[in-house]
Amino acid sequence: MSSLPSLGNLTKKKKHPLQFVTKTVVTKKPAGPPTRTTAPTAQPRNSEAKKTVRPVSTPRQSSTSSTSRPTSKEPKGPIKNARRDRPKRNSPALATPKLTSSDEEDDEPSRARKRPRVERRNSIDRERRIRDFGSFDENQTVVVPMVHAKDIANITILEHSRDKYEAFFTALKGDEEENPTIDLEYPSASQRERYQLVKPANSSDFKPLDEIMENMKMVADYYLDEESARRVSDDDVGQGMVQTMLKHMKDGIKGRAGAQEKFIEVVDQYNSLIRQKRKDDTITQRLDEMTYVPGKLVDHIVKNQVYARTVSPQIDIVREYESFSDNVYGEMLPKFLRKVFEETHLKSDQIFVDLGSGVGNCVLQAALEIGCESWGCESMANPNNLAQQQGKEFPARCRLWGIKPGDVHLIHDDFLKNEEIRQVLRKADVVLINNQAFSPQLNDDLKYVFLDLKEGCQIVSLKCFRDPAHKIKDTNVNDPVNILTVQEKPRYSEMVSWTDDPGKWYLQKKDSSQLRTFTKRLNGRA
Repeated sequence: MSSLPSLGNLTKKKKHPLQFVTKTVVTKKPAGPPTRTTAPTAQPRNSEAKKTVRPVSTPRQSSTSSTSRPTSKEPKGPIKNARRDRPKRNSPALATPKLTSSDEEDDEPSRARKRPRVERRNSIDRERRIRDFGSFDENQTVVVPMVHAKDIANITILEHSRDKYEAFFTALKGDEEENPTIDLEYPSASQRERYQLVKPANSSDFKPLDEIMENMKMVADYYLDEESARRVSDDDVGQGMVQTMLKHMKDGIKGRAGAQEKFIEVVDQYNSLIRQKRKDDTITQRLDEMTYVPGKLVDHIVKNQVYARTVSPQIDIVREYESFSDNVYGEMLPKFLRKVFEETHLKSDQIFVDLGSGVGNCVLQAALEIGCESWGCESMANPNNLAQQQGKEFPARCRLWGIKPGDVHLIHDDFLKNEEIRQVLRKADVVLINNQAFSPQLNDDLKYVFLDLKEGCQIVSLKCFRDPAHKIKDTNVNDPVNILTVQEKPRYSEMVSWTDDPGKWYLQKKDSSQLRTFTKRLNGRA
C-alpha cells in the first residue's frame, strides 16, 4: 500500500528535528561564551563594599587584616570585624551602639537625636497629675525604705555554695578599690541608689551595670532637654555617656587597667548633670508636660526594678501550687494590661480591681500607668508574700522617678469571702479576672458577685462569663449573666506568661437594659 511509506517518512521527519534540537543545545554549551567586559556596576553589592573598605588606612580598634581573604578559610572573628567596618544602621539596643574614636567623632556631622516614638492613646486623662511634688524637695529628711541594687547583687551572695556575683573589672591600677560601690542619681531628689560594680555568674541574673545605663537612657528619653539628652545617650552617632561607659566595660572585659576608674568618672559626670537639671527645673518641666506615663518607662519601673528586686530572686516559690486546682499561677503581661486599659478607657479617678492578683504586677501597673486607685486580692500564700514585698518597694521606686501613682491595696484572702473586697467591688469601674484555670464552680460563683457591681462596670476575663451566643429566654430569665453584655477580643503573643499562642479574651459590661426590656415584654405578654 502506497500510503505506508509516505506515513513512515512523515514520522522520520517529525523525529529528526527533535534529535537535532537536543544535540544543538548540548554541543553549543561547551563551545564557550564570547568574551565580554564586566562593568563595575555588575559587581555584587558585597564586592563593592569590600573594595571600598580595603584601601582605608585609618587605624581602628579592630585587629582585622585589610588584605583580601578567601571566603571559606578565613576565621569567623575577622569576618565579623570586617563587617563592622561597613557603614550600617545601628541597632537601638543598649549592647550594640556604634563606638567611634575621638578622631571619628570630630568628623561625624551632628545629627538630631531621635526621641522615643510617641505612643498612641485613644484619649488623654486631663485630670491626671503625674509629678510627685514632694519627691523634688531638696531639704526632705524622710528616706523611704527601698531595696538597693547592691542588696541583690554583691560579691558576698552565694548560690548553691558558689559565688553568685564576681568583680566586673579585674585589671586595676594600684590605688583602685576592688568591687567598689557607687551612687546613682535619679530624676527626683528623693535619694540615690547604691550599685556594686559586679557581674553575675549566670548571665540570666540581674546585671547592675546594665541597669545603670538603662536608667540613664530612660532619663535621657523622658526627663531631659534635647541637648542634655544627647550628652547622656546618642546611639545614632555612637556618642554620649552611655556609649562611653559601654566602651569602658568592653575594655574591662579585655583586662585593660584603668577601665573601672574611667567608668566611675562617667557616672560622676552624669550625676552632676542630673543635679544641675533638677536645679534649673528642666526635669520638673518635662514631667509637667507629660499627659501620661510612657509604657516603656512603666515597664522599666515595675518589671526591671520592682519585680527584679523582690520577685525574681524568689521566683521558684510561686510555682509551688496544687495542679488542676483554682490555685494555679500565671501572669498577665504588660502588653495585655495596656490593651485592657485602652479598651476600657480606665482613668485616674476610677477604681481598678484584680481578683486573683498573684504577685501584684497588674495592680502596680494600673496604679503607675493610669494613676487610679488599684486593688488586688490573692488567696495563695507565696504569691501574696511576694506581692506584699512589691507593694513596699513600689512607692520608693515611683518616688525616685518623681511620679505619683494611684493608691495601692493588696489583700491576702479569698475574694469571695473578704468583706472589704465586696465593698470595693460595688464602686469598681474595671474588674480583672484571670480565670483561665478557674474551676466551673468558681466561675459560676463569680456570676452572682457581679450582681452587686454598679451599672457600667467592665469585667475583663480570659474565659467568658456570658457566652457571646447567649440569648435571654423564658427558660433562663433568672440567669445572672443576663445583666452582662460581652465582646470577644483577640489575644496575641506576649500577652500572658504561660503561652505565646494566640487566643481570646472577653470584655463584659454590666448593662441590665436587655434584661429589663425582655422582662417588660414578657410581662406585657402575660
